[in-house]
Amino acid sequence: MRKYFILNSILALLLVYVYGCGDKKDDNKTGDNKTNSEFVKKDSVTGKQVVQLKYVVKKGDKFFYKMVAKTSNMEKSPATENKEVKQDNEINYYYQKEVDNVDASGIITYKITFDSINITSTMGEQSVKYNSNVNDSVKQNPAFIQYNAVIANPFFTRVSAYGEITDVYGMEKIYEHLFKALGDTLKEKDKEEIKRSFGEESIKEILQQEYQVCPQGPVAIDSSWVKAFNTSVLFFEVVNNAKYTMKSVEDKNSQQIANIEAALVVEFKNKEVNENGMKVKVENAETSGSGKISLNLTRGCIQNKETMTNLKLELKLSAQGQSANSTQAVSTNLYVTLLN
Repeated sequence: MRKYFILNSILALLLVYVYGCGDKKDDNKTGDNKTNSEFVKKDSVTGKQVVQLKYVVKKGDKFFYKMVAKTSNMEKSPATENKEVKQDNEINYYYQKEVDNVDASGIITYKITFDSINITSTMGEQSVKYNSNVNDSVKQNPAFIQYNAVIANPFFTRVSAYGEITDVYGMEKIYEHLFKALGDTLKEKDKEEIKRSFGEESIKEILQQEYQVCPQGPVAIDSSWVKAFNTSVLFFEVVNNAKYTMKSVEDKNSQQIANIEAALVVEFKNKEVNENGMKVKVENAETSGSGKISLNLTRGCIQNKETMTNLKLELKLSAQGQSANSTQAVSTNLYVTLLN
């Protein structure tokens, strides 16, 4: 089960992660929103209402979050004896952030602490549950020791004023716990390999999902921008085109909330590959994705974020004059909630 869990989590993460990125594109339309605040102004040239999407915080600000990542996978192929094999994974992260510093350019340094992590993974009749707050035999499973190590061990991230994580550092104590759990006989090359497999980049990919990376220029109400992001699905190179639309800015409890909607279109750069002597061809592909993001402009943080993706591939496998059909499907759901 561990093999399936890791591989499918990586695939799901790549599809969900694209919703955290965005570059502005000129596709502006006139909006009728009359909100008047420091975040919403009238463009002096066009006269349109424009919004500056930006994370503005101050030293000492604290935020408590819950992030839920759900992944559902299905395979039907000769490898599964042409039976549908499904796997469902759910990870719940509870963590807190404190602003440690904000430099002159607006780059924010956060102190991050994971308070707890809960995982449920089910495949067929097999089920594994992990709770970082419960001391049981499951916590000794090698598949979960990295989660044990990260709990209650603070580290730091640097984030631009527009929501892009630029650096993750200060993970020495996490590595100490991880190495101790794996045994004191680890060689230096083994330690370096562990750092590569579970290091700054892994943490960065998880936490980047919290953010909406914003355009650096003002955005008009009802305007859109697009981000293209390349990933791989199985053996195929794809281009994820995420389109974001600035829907509105509203007042909630004396706070300004920017509401953004996202839509995802996946394009296959190639639909036929040769892999290990086998030809794999995409006979049919069904893809979709959407998202809703609420950015609290007053507090400088994500208030709520929900994204989903669906991917279903019908494949034809050919080798040595024989052929077979395969169906692969994956759906993802991400929920980010500000708890305080």
